[in-house]
Formats: sequence, C-alpha cells, structure tokens
Amino acid sequence: MERIKRFCKNLHPTLKELLCGIFLWGLLLALVLVWFSDSKPAFLLSLFAGVLAAAGMAFHMCHFIEDSLELTQEDASRHMKKGTVLRIAAAMVLAVLVWLLDGDIVAVFLGLLTLKLGAYTQPLIHRLTGRAKKA
Repeated sequence: MERIKRFCKNLHPTLKELLCGIFLWGLLLALVLVWFSDSKPAFLLSLFAGVLAAAGMAFHMCHFIEDSLELTQEDASRHMKKGTVLRIAAAMVLAVLVWLLDGDIVAVFLGLLTLKLGAYTQPLIHRLTGRAKKA
C-alpha cells in the first residue's frame, strides 16, 4: 500500500488530472452505453480494456515528453514520432486482440477515445481541484 501511495505522489499533477478525466469518462460511457449493447459483458470488458489502454497511453506520452525535453530539437522530434507510432501500434494490437476474442470493437475505440475526452476536461478538473486546495 505504501508503494502505491509513493507512486501516486510522484505522478505529475497534470497526468493525475488527465487520468481522472479518462476514468470518469470511461465510467460515464459504461453507465450510459451499456444499455444499448447486445452483449453487456463483452461491451464492458472491451470498454474497460480501451480505458486502461488510454491510461497507459497517457503514462507513455508523459514519459516520452519528459525524455524529449533533454534532447536536441531534431532528436526530440524523432523521439516523439517514434512514441506516436508505438501508441498507434499498441491501439491496433488491442483492437485485433479484442476482435479475436469476440469482444466489442466499438467499445474498445470508445475506451481509447477517453484519452481525448480526458484531455479536453483536464483544464476543468484542474480548476476544480485547484479551488478545492485553496479552500
């Protein structure tokens, strides 16, 4: 338990807010869209896999950005392009795995899109948590 607390304490504040947004959007999508699904367990598991992959991509982006700050401009650009290719490949592998396991491909992509939705809502989460810290 102590190890988890140290890990969470060492996370970048923006990454914490982004992860919060990813998981909140994943929960909202699960609660709303599960009722429109033919196979609820497959939908929920596929959505959960997509949300976890989105969180992993957020960690990966944070790590790659921190690494690229120590490089020259040309090397940093090449480094970031490599990271983008790796994340796209990971998303494609996840989609193929879910397809092979008879999961819900749409749910996986909705889960992956929580990364984008979390990025859009991160400023709101930042403002809300910033006010809570001041009060």
